[in-house]
Amino acid sequence: MTSVPDTIPGTLHADQAVDAGLRAELARGDMALSTLTPVLTHFLNTQDRSLFSDSIIARVRGMLRSASYRLLRVEADEVGANDAFAYAEARADALGEELARHAAFLGHCHALSIEWQLADRLRARNGIDPVLSPLLQSLISSDDAELSDAAMGTLAAQARFIEQQKRMEMPLAELPEDQFANFIGVWRRQRDDVSEDLAAMVEGRIRDMRAENEARLSLLARTVEGLGRRTDVALSLTHAGAALFLTTLARKAEQERDIAVVSTNDRQLVRFALSLRAAGLSPAEARAQLRCLHPDATMPAAIEHVSTADARALLESSPFGHSE
Repeated sequence: MTSVPDTIPGTLHADQAVDAGLRAELARGDMALSTLTPVLTHFLNTQDRSLFSDSIIARVRGMLRSASYRLLRVEADEVGANDAFAYAEARADALGEELARHAAFLGHCHALSIEWQLADRLRARNGIDPVLSPLLQSLISSDDAELSDAAMGTLAAQARFIEQQKRMEMPLAELPEDQFANFIGVWRRQRDDVSEDLAAMVEGRIRDMRAENEARLSLLARTVEGLGRRTDVALSLTHAGAALFLTTLARKAEQERDIAVVSTNDRQLVRFALSLRAAGLSPAEARAQLRCLHPDATMPAAIEHVSTADARALLESSPFGHSE
């Protein structure tokens, strides 16, 4: 496990108004993040629901099994199984359990479930459509053909994502490349009876399927990139919606998207506030986004005095604080 740095970033000096308590709060948030995967793994295998809601546990478990079943259906086709459904069903639970031991994959599924909950909360509290946000609607009608195309693709992908989350599904085509590689690695280790030739054929077929349509996260990134210097318009939860907001926040604060998603949890208020400042929002703008997410929360006073550069430096000092 990566340890939490004891020193402050070199860009921060004693004469700057950065409260030591802010660094301590970030470190406490780091500790919570470092224990998230083993704790989630534990609750996936027990009936205790004191730390994670039934909804989160069920959705993560459903995604693990869905991804496993989909890969095994391809394997069943390649081996010529008489009943591909039964073949996959008989093996999906074991592969899903093995996959649950892989921290990065489990963390990605957890982040997706949190993102879905956030989108649903914005719909209930603010009337923001989880598929078509006001910003996305305006981008679809943009005169910029490339941006409009990316926005249209994002609309379709977001609609699929919401339905997939309702069904607790994890399509293999939607996995980021690193998570897909993780999954294939877990499957190959768990199924030592699968020959190298068969493994290569199964992986090749799935890669062909993945190439047929651009993944949601890629479309979101392309849409945000298409905004160019106007990306600040996507740093409003109520205007951009959860998906575009989180993608923009991660990009501008130089954070992994999954970490940006998890920072919306009420135990990560300092990380979320620092990310907002690192993304370039003023203290007032950051406070507005924090209250949109957590109406009763108060932004730490020290955040008011942290510059964009210093916020990035503080986040960079965290073991979870940067994108690859």
